[in-house]
Amino acid sequence: MGTARKFSSGCTAALAFMALNVSLGVPLGGDSGVISNLSAKSKAGAGGDLGDQIQRNLVEAKEALDQTPRHLIGSPVVLLGSSLVMSPLWAVDVKRGHFGKDVNMHHRSIGLREDLSKVGIQKDVVSLATPGQFVSDAYLAVDKCLTEKTPPEILIYGIAPRDFIDNTASGLVTSVFNKLVGLGDMSKIDGLFLETFDEKVNFMLERTVFLYHKRGRYKIKTAETAERIASRFDPFLEKEENKNLTPFLMGTNRDEVWKTSLKEYSKRYKEPNETLFAKQKKCLQALLQLCRQRNIKLYVVAMPISTANRQLLPPGLYDKYMDTLQEETAKVGVPLVDMAALGGYQDDDFYDTVHLNHKGGQRFISQVTSIIKADKDDIAYSPALLKLNEKEVKPVQIASPAGSKGKTL
Repeated sequence: MGTARKFSSGCTAALAFMALNVSLGVPLGGDSGVISNLSAKSKAGAGGDLGDQIQRNLVEAKEALDQTPRHLIGSPVVLLGSSLVMSPLWAVDVKRGHFGKDVNMHHRSIGLREDLSKVGIQKDVVSLATPGQFVSDAYLAVDKCLTEKTPPEILIYGIAPRDFIDNTASGLVTSVFNKLVGLGDMSKIDGLFLETFDEKVNFMLERTVFLYHKRGRYKIKTAETAERIASRFDPFLEKEENKNLTPFLMGTNRDEVWKTSLKEYSKRYKEPNETLFAKQKKCLQALLQLCRQRNIKLYVVAMPISTANRQLLPPGLYDKYMDTLQEETAKVGVPLVDMAALGGYQDDDFYDTVHLNHKGGQRFISQVTSIIKADKDDIAYSPALLKLNEKEVKPVQIASPAGSKGKTL
């Protein structure tokens, strides 16, 4: 009788626990942020909130992709990457008078669309780039957004050293991961994202236990509340980094912007995470294979960074990064576009040490236009496609085909 009563009590407690979590908004089948919910009807992440800035960015990017008029102009050109890809697209549109949204919510490139139209290519252009996007994030974006039903005409993936070794990152379980991956993806991510027993247990708890899922946010909110209360009694306690903040890409004091950028990236590059590099390399391999399986035509672009930024990298790391890109893209026949070395970018093309301004952005867009035009004309990628008419910043006309175009994966 006692045993039965204990069993009954245990069942009741378990049912109450499940009911509590369901009522609080965490589906036991997986994170509510899986791609099926990346729509205007359901922007909420687990727990019913709208998610962080990156997750909201991702939701709107997917909406832009879904809204492209495929029935009229076919599949869109899609760009992928971090803020290094976001900044030139946004800066050029602002310069041309197309300013409409904050850079974080700017998911189309009117400038690139206009330049493609000038060379006879009528395509929508959608950006799936997100702030701080790692290679692992890019893989997930391709997996969840660029399916057999929603393929791109061509995928331009801009990549940089930070995407492999950011010392300020904690691992592969990023904001993008938490938005896109549910329990149903366990078999796919096991071994790629989750290697240890603890990582797997944590993954399952995050997606089944509401309070566990929210523990980080509650901790942050508690700390922020405590700081606000303390600052009311003593204004000098206000966090220094929160004073006089300038919106991203909106600073006007170039010397200060450059100095701040060097300080930020010296932290990112200091004592690079070799384990993280190895994991991101595996994710690059997975991304390349996924594009091959889905017949996605891919160009990997080594994004330009300033000489000052590159000099912050530990000796040999940039060469290791480029060797990795060259080796992995060569294995599957994907063109590697080395804009960093061959794009002709100078310091005045940059807003800070890594993000292109409108001048560098126009160069970037012109070079991407040249690559896409050549691909459409069955011309293989070659560095000659990056050469521009400096006065008009237009692609140089290629006299004759260099051969068959880059392989379709």
